Amino acid sequence: MDNNNRVHFKIFNRRNAVHHCLIKKTHGLIVMLMLFHGFSHGFSLGIPKPLIDAAVAKKFPKEKATITLDKPSTTFSKARQKIELCGTWATKFPKTNGDFCIDTQPVWNKDTGNIEISKVNILKLSTADGKELPAAATQTLNATLLTLLDGTSVYTVPDMVGKRLNGIAIQENSFQLSF
Repeated sequence: MDNNNRVHFKIFNRRNAVHHCLIKKTHGLIVMLMLFHGFSHGFSLGIPKPLIDAAVAKKFPKEKATITLDKPSTTFSKARQKIELCGTWATKFPKTNGDFCIDTQPVWNKDTGNIEISKVNILKLSTADGKELPAAATQTLNATLLTLLDGTSVYTVPDMVGKRLNGIAIQENSFQLSF
């Protein structure tokens, strides 16, 4: 082989090696992008119940039209995909207090990036001594409880995660947020 052919052969082999290396890197990049794309549709984040309870506790006591709600506690129901929120209520006029429990479903508010209480359903409304409330008081408390609690934020999704949420699944001790 003459020198001219050797030089062309070396250049050709180097080009092939570089080309082969670029093809490997490109294939690797394509595989990584495909995996990332697959994970981006299946990314989920678990929010533990103590974190939700702390966020809910910060929203209380709530007061509207002489009625105060306080001492919230939550129970998660995976089977029903609902949260039960219980606590105490008190009115100033007439001076009465008692317990309440509501059933609610968390919903996503994409404008604020919050998971909020919605679809409130009253399960229990009683006085401290277990007596039934007069009809007028029950009616007022029903209307007030619904307006006081509907839209209450129970968790704010961090900005770094983004404001796009595909679903909320309630587990026994957490929320599972799917993005």
